[in-house]
Amino acid sequence: MNYFVKKFRRALAAACAAVMAVSLTVVSVSATEEPMDYGQLYGIVDAESLNVREYSDLDSAVIATLSKYTYVRVNWIEPEWVCVAYNNDGRMGYVSSEYIKVFEGEMPDIFSSGGQAAVDLAATFLGVPYVWGGTSPAGFDCSGLMQYVYAQLGYKINRVAEDQMKNGIAVSREQLMPGDLVGFYSSPGGSYISHIGMYVGNGMMIHAPHTGDVVKYTSIDGSYYSSRFAGGRRIIY
Repeated sequence: MNYFVKKFRRALAAACAAVMAVSLTVVSVSATEEPMDYGQLYGIVDAESLNVREYSDLDSAVIATLSKYTYVRVNWIEPEWVCVAYNNDGRMGYVSSEYIKVFEGEMPDIFSSGGQAAVDLAATFLGVPYVWGGTSPAGFDCSGLMQYVYAQLGYKINRVAEDQMKNGIAVSREQLMPGDLVGFYSSPGGSYISHIGMYVGNGMMIHAPHTGDVVKYTSIDGSYYSSRFAGGRRIIY
């Protein structure tokens, strides 16, 4: 079976859950009476440097330090603290809830490449309906999807397609890698970039096409998109 067909089926199943439950959402880490366990959680460090402590106490020993945008698995949430597995060996420690963003769902595979992490995250939204002006898993427009995915990875990009094609660095069609943004003119040979997607490899992109459609895979080499191709932009490099 074709690799992308397999990937599509797996991602579509995940997307169905996302549509029903908006699965990838920030989990509140406000103080509660008891530790909270939401099941499968992961976190992204939201500070330039974050201390991991042995216990949930500021007087506890610092056992590791995490840099900004580091991904960690979250074991549970306590008042003002988050228990994390902070390395590949599963070693546990505690970080301040003020400096970590916690999400529900499976942690994206960030170890293959930064761009692939963006692709894996975008694929969880396959099947989400197109909504003009949409910027959340309840509904996306083309640039809203790109902005949302990269925001979850800690990267700020512009809001609309034309401006997003000014972010990052330019790459040609031949240089495209998974995670790169791909922009398209409103008409062949045009000058205004009205649509954008994310390249996933093998001539395919993930995008939110138009009203009445859903987030899906589409070839960029078909006559419609190839005639309107405006270039690529690499956000993680």
